[in-house]
Amino acid sequence: MKRTLLITCLVLVVVLVPVCALSAAPLDRVLAVVPRDLTEVMLLFADWSYDSPVKLRLELEQHASRDLAAASAYALAHIQSHSVTWGWDTADLVWEANVVSRELPPIHILQLRSDFDFSPVAAHLVERGFTQTESHGATVYRHKLDVRADWIRTTELSILTTAYIDEEKTMILSSSPRAVEIVLTARKGVFPTLAKDPFTCAAVEHLNTPAAPIVLRGLGECLRFTPNPILDLIGTIPSEEQISQLKTMMEESELLVPYRALGVRYRQEENRPVGSVIFEYDTPELAAMDLPGRLLLAEAGMSRQYDAPISESYFSVLDFDVQKALSS
Repeated sequence: MKRTLLITCLVLVVVLVPVCALSAAPLDRVLAVVPRDLTEVMLLFADWSYDSPVKLRLELEQHASRDLAAASAYALAHIQSHSVTWGWDTADLVWEANVVSRELPPIHILQLRSDFDFSPVAAHLVERGFTQTESHGATVYRHKLDVRADWIRTTELSILTTAYIDEEKTMILSSSPRAVEIVLTARKGVFPTLAKDPFTCAAVEHLNTPAAPIVLRGLGECLRFTPNPILDLIGTIPSEEQISQLKTMMEESELLVPYRALGVRYRQEENRPVGSVIFEYDTPELAAMDLPGRLLLAEAGMSRQYDAPISESYFSVLDFDVQKALSS
């Protein structure tokens, strides 16, 4: 029996041109504050404005868990009590992002509504003994981890360092004060951010304002899924025999080409979820070379988790293509 698919997936294999024109779009704003030099970066994003008709908090929780695939959902499990406990919850957000990397604990970037009053939130933090400082245009509230505190399990641990930028109605949270300080520093342009990384920018550009995207950056991201002998040769001088073997494996679709960035999104189209999987490469030739292998894997590959074809477990392929970046 065919399982109910989470999404019906449009597979889009793309190629990068080295242009990165950012806008005021939410994902572009996230790129502008995430340090470029972080490794194994994964960005998870949710645009809650897509659910603006949802008024009741309980209805929002049910909608997000049953009908959507929210990539980032800060404290959604506590939504029935979070507003009373902390002065805000998911229903007060326009969008949110979760930044995961090797070097730092998760960092949450939350965009509040333009009419949101932060003063009740500040009052809750002060009442619970959070210290208050100023840093790079933000008010930062900090508290050491206290497992005996009655409020510690009512939200995420990242509440322990909460920065608020009043002019932008933005919260930046992490369990690590250093992580929050790094983001605040990057926001001021002290060091390069992902806005300067053309591969990540191209992936975000191709995602094109989705409701719930995920972006993975870096050659090492390929290793999250399967070992790749091409990656083993990076930093070395391969022999002619090795090069010949790799070419043969790629021609026979036995080897996938490493990509620079991976983007995943979904949209609601005609009352059904339609997703896109986007790969960013160095050249059009590499993208075209990799397309047959990716397509074969999507259409005929087996799911290790369900011991069934991927096409029956996760998604069906609607279309596929090789493209250049959308802007020049």
